[in-house]
Amino acid sequence: MGAGHDGAARNLAERLQSLGHAVEVRDFLTSGPLRIGSALRRGYEFELKHVPSAYEATYRLWYRAQWLCPVVAWLVTFLTKRRVLRWARRSGARAVVSTYPLATLCLGRLRRSGRLTVPVVNFITDFGVHPLWVHKGVDLNLAVHDTPAEHAAARSGRRTLACGPAVSPLFDPECLPARLTARAALGLGDDQRAVLIVAGSWGVGNLTATWEAISASGRFVPVVVCGRDEHLKRVMDDLAARNGTESVVLGWTDWMPTLMAACDALVENAGGLTSLEAMRAGLPVVSFDPIAGHGKENTAAMHAAGVARLAADRPGLVAALDELTRPGPARSAQVDAAAAIFREDPGELVAGLVGATAGQPLPARRRAGLAVRLAVGATAFAVLGWTGLTTGVAMATEAGAGVATPAPVPTSVVYVGVRLDAEELADPAVVSRLKQVDAAAVVDGETAESEPAALRALVQRGVSLASGGVGEDVPGGSSDLPWVRAWSDARAGEELSQLAGTPVNVSVPGRRLTAWDLIESSHAHVSLVVPDHIVDASAPPVAPLHVAPRGVYLVNGLQATPDELLASLSELQESAAAEGLAVEPLSLLS
Repeated sequence: MGAGHDGAARNLAERLQSLGHAVEVRDFLTSGPLRIGSALRRGYEFELKHVPSAYEATYRLWYRAQWLCPVVAWLVTFLTKRRVLRWARRSGARAVVSTYPLATLCLGRLRRSGRLTVPVVNFITDFGVHPLWVHKGVDLNLAVHDTPAEHAAARSGRRTLACGPAVSPLFDPECLPARLTARAALGLGDDQRAVLIVAGSWGVGNLTATWEAISASGRFVPVVVCGRDEHLKRVMDDLAARNGTESVVLGWTDWMPTLMAACDALVENAGGLTSLEAMRAGLPVVSFDPIAGHGKENTAAMHAAGVARLAADRPGLVAALDELTRPGPARSAQVDAAAAIFREDPGELVAGLVGATAGQPLPARRRAGLAVRLAVGATAFAVLGWTGLTTGVAMATEAGAGVATPAPVPTSVVYVGVRLDAEELADPAVVSRLKQVDAAAVVDGETAESEPAALRALVQRGVSLASGGVGEDVPGGSSDLPWVRAWSDARAGEELSQLAGTPVNVSVPGRRLTAWDLIESSHAHVSLVVPDHIVDASAPPVAPLHVAPRGVYLVNGLQATPDELLASLSELQESAAAEGLAVEPLSLLS
């Protein structure tokens, strides 16, 4: 799940080995059947990169419904316990340490039930302690700071210590390369202020916006690390080349100690391992535009603890860097506060626990009957499954997952579709304006069947055509089961193609999508479009319309007169022209 959990495990292993212990490091995600761990990892990365709103909603769900946490722990343990117990037995382990929340849930349940008789240590790598990070069955929680230690103790009721992060000794100040040598390796001048920008091993977050904010100030040299995302590195290389501003852009690298020795501050977005390494190296940390879920929680907690600065906007980012990249009381105070969290060697704490609690029983827990547990689990996962297939997918598609979106490269265009009723479809003035604007006509099945001649005339005029679905989502329309509605909308697109005499490969259902829409559109080889903005032609505008580059706009002509629709189209066209943007039909989305 990214490099943070792996890095903490690796560093703990090295510390224990230096103390004379034999250590095995296992990837918990390989303990489940049918490569479910790999699927979980890929889904997690996809959410973080493409649908952060869905990840944010999922992350916050466990705070609102903490009664579901034991259900998750039961399911995770059920899927993984066999292999985890085999690992512990065959290795002859005298203690088991987790650096990952789901592993903690499994180990805590096994320890509390007596299946695992050696002590379990939960090493919490984050400043924010999510409800799934702790379990009442662990023997010892280790945390990176007092605040997460307090939260872990309150939620688990177990012994908890704030020892500090587990980072490589390579980031100890005395082990870092000389500053002048490190700067020379990057081609940096003595008087330049260099800012190291990171986004984790996966390159998650809006790295381009961060680079632009820092570069535009003209005060700093951005040094960007794109992780393993080669596409992101190409984007950053192109952006730096077009801008002409001095920058250093790197992909995956093991130069991090050198980079931290050379730079004057670190900008990050998740509060992960790299931020902790920077704190150890004496490099001030600034968090900006944090990623969803744990990123927002970690960066806020680090800011509250005084070990990092959280910048709320671009001016705030530049102001923070201006202050922290120069010697002074603000920089010294933050660096000193960060250095103070490295209190004890977590390896020594783990080693000290070995044998001390082996075989000791934990507080007994009340056992619910198997039928009750299965019923609760089935109900909870049915609710979660239905929510994911409906609301979850809707949030994902609104964020651009699984639907047609603008090309990733910056372009000076907006994409426009116009939803027509029968009167507007048959109005020559409306058709002429659609052709002039170069917008797509969005026509539903009912409208097409009522005006087939007008539909064919529109296509003959060269107007791009998109399906509006079956045509029952007008006010007062019926509401079918989601899979029935998805099938009906896909069939409406096929019928529209037959009536128009031309393929229609774009669909704008005009409602929140579900998983069944994604399935049916895939079978029908149709691209779904979710507009960023909907302009209601029947309602007078409350403010001037402003269009944005690469925006997807739908002008809704239902319930409007042809004249009202023409007025809305004119306003949109004038707004686009004022911004220097060209209008393109929805069919050009990819």
